[in-house]
Amino acid sequence: MRLLTIGVGTKGAEVSSLLHRKGVKVNRIPLFRCYAVLDDVDEVGKLKLNEKNKFYLPKSSDVTGIVNEIMSRYEIHEGAMLITSIKEEDVNVTVELGSRLKEILDDPVMILGILDLKETDSGELRGKIKKLKDSSDYLILTKDENVNECVEALNVLARVGEIDLRRRIAGEVVVDTSDLFNALTKDGFTVLGQSKRNIPLFKFFMKRSQLLALRTQRMVDMVRDAVRNLSFDGDIRSAKSSLIVFAGNPDEITMDGLFASISFVEGLNEDMVVRYGDYPIPRARFVSVVVLFSGLRKIKFD
Repeated sequence: MRLLTIGVGTKGAEVSSLLHRKGVKVNRIPLFRCYAVLDDVDEVGKLKLNEKNKFYLPKSSDVTGIVNEIMSRYEIHEGAMLITSIKEEDVNVTVELGSRLKEILDDPVMILGILDLKETDSGELRGKIKKLKDSSDYLILTKDENVNECVEALNVLARVGEIDLRRRIAGEVVVDTSDLFNALTKDGFTVLGQSKRNIPLFKFFMKRSQLLALRTQRMVDMVRDAVRNLSFDGDIRSAKSSLIVFAGNPDEITMDGLFASISFVEGLNEDMVVRYGDYPIPRARFVSVVVLFSGLRKIKFD
């Protein structure tokens, strides 16, 4: 899934730059097309991003010129993602960009909101979240301290729908772009959980039945870890849908593990629609999982 990715403000630009440098590639093509919009000249100069993809926007300026410039490059996108902190000026620019992109794009527009709960009271936070939700199709929330894990999760989700032309291998259960967008809901907000395990060498000396059990148990444990470490503290009992995506060495992903993981997530909320699938990466020395919950309505404050 190829995403037009625009970071707004210092925090959003940093994440966009991170995705530019560490974002996943398939067939040597980056899946995140990264840009940044800043109102600080010094920050523009320090940002590690292609010079042509950095834009300086003085406060209270119109975003039309920036949007027109990006759209004139005729890149192929399957969606757009805006990344912003919860600072008032960053939210305002993101709202303008989101509203403008929704007018000209047929593809979904997502916003990744990076929240620092220590700097915002609950009433003000809810107001800003509503503004971001109204100017996008889907709103994903993460705490500031969970940004790196959120980037890892986005790297897994971006692989959805992509085909590696060299490896040409399908997963146990193929998951595509439509599965991801169908798992996202316009009501409420979305949170992500991520977990990763390296594959130990001692597995090669185990019996087949013991090895299968180990793989299955590892998958279930990873899903449990992902659910315990969500990007933002929302009440998943209010979620309307969920998506489970495993990625990594196909020999380590089992149908028993998938079904056990589904049963665990379904047990968290029996009214939630659960979608699932996997993306194989041959010879990978790891397995990752992302668990997405969407349609959450209740925010938890510490």
